[in-house]
Amino acid sequence: MFFLKMAIKNLSRHKRRTVITALIIAFAILIYILTEGLMIGMTEMSFDNIINLESGHLQVANQDYWDDRRELPLRDLIRPSAAVESELKQTEGFVDLTKRLNFSVNLNNGIDELPVTGVGIEPGQDSQVFELEQHLVEGRMPEADSSEIIMGAKLAELMDFSLGDFAIMLIRTEEKTFNTIDGEIVGLFNTPHPSLNESNIFSSLSTAQQRLNVEDKISHYVLRLEDQDQAVNAAASLTGRLEGELNAYSWRDAAESLVTMLEMQEIETQVILAIILTMAAVGIVNTVILSALERMEEIGMMKALGMHQREIVYTFMGEAAGIGIIGGVMGIIMGSLGLWIFNLNGIDMSALTGGGDINYGFPLSGTIYAGWEISSFIFVFVYGVFVSILASIFPALWAARKDPVKAIYHR
Repeated sequence: MFFLKMAIKNLSRHKRRTVITALIIAFAILIYILTEGLMIGMTEMSFDNIINLESGHLQVANQDYWDDRRELPLRDLIRPSAAVESELKQTEGFVDLTKRLNFSVNLNNGIDELPVTGVGIEPGQDSQVFELEQHLVEGRMPEADSSEIIMGAKLAELMDFSLGDFAIMLIRTEEKTFNTIDGEIVGLFNTPHPSLNESNIFSSLSTAQQRLNVEDKISHYVLRLEDQDQAVNAAASLTGRLEGELNAYSWRDAAESLVTMLEMQEIETQVILAIILTMAAVGIVNTVILSALERMEEIGMMKALGMHQREIVYTFMGEAAGIGIIGGVMGIIMGSLGLWIFNLNGIDMSALTGGGDINYGFPLSGTIYAGWEISSFIFVFVYGVFVSILASIFPALWAARKDPVKAIYHR
């Protein structure tokens, strides 16, 4: 096709201009790939932390309790039964389950008091569902039927606690009376989940039930599945099989606010890409106009010899597409190299914040690594070429509509 040959020839006429314009597209794609990679990496790490340290893959709770769960109520609790647990074990992809009881605590060191979340866990069984034990930096997990507790190392530092100290946990029972748990600190943990480190205390489930006067009740079951992608369908299926007010909720339900925030940030990323590529489109327009002005006599001659207006437009669009393809390839290569460098050592957030945590709503801390998806590379490449072609249409039409005689005698 003649106009494609002309487009390729025009690209090689001014190599420097072609490369510079393509670099604008390339840098836009580079920024998008790095931003998207960082978001994917942070998202994956956040979801892993929520699943492995906070929610598990599935939670089974009373519907009324679930709606008010952030208030840590002691009403609408579950009385465990063999029949319910047998039903839970029939869930597709089931690996294991554990029971938990969340409750409100005022932590006291004799001088200061701090509101935190208490969590009653089954020692031994809890580690089959969660990875908390893997993040102990000192000591061990609490034993069953004991008053032993573990807490985040940062919380212990804040309250001036050390391993072996006794912490006073002021709690409010189901009857609205006050009680205490004098817990010996037998373990300190430091997880990649900042809020867990700063506001959670874990004790034996039986001890928590006894001191809260809730008999053998729990706030929820937590299930571990083979794959996190099974959770949404498994929750829907399990809810249909459970009787009474019990419902199953996936980890995505537990992290609903984070999922919503990530969706909004994905939109922001697309807007940033659109803005950057719009700026790059200005470079494409400039290149096409300059190319048209330099070849005005040539355009007039081609029209005089019978070349159609649309073929001239196609020639300039082909030239712009070539710039977009070159820029896209350069951007993909630069972006891939950037992600590789980024992931060599990751970004240590604690080093950037002087040892503190900065999460902007993400439940993660420590070293952050980027992720990538082939669909993102394909999207940004196609989008870059599309913007290049789109930006060339109007200047190409302007050049193609010139009168042949005026174009030949153009000065």
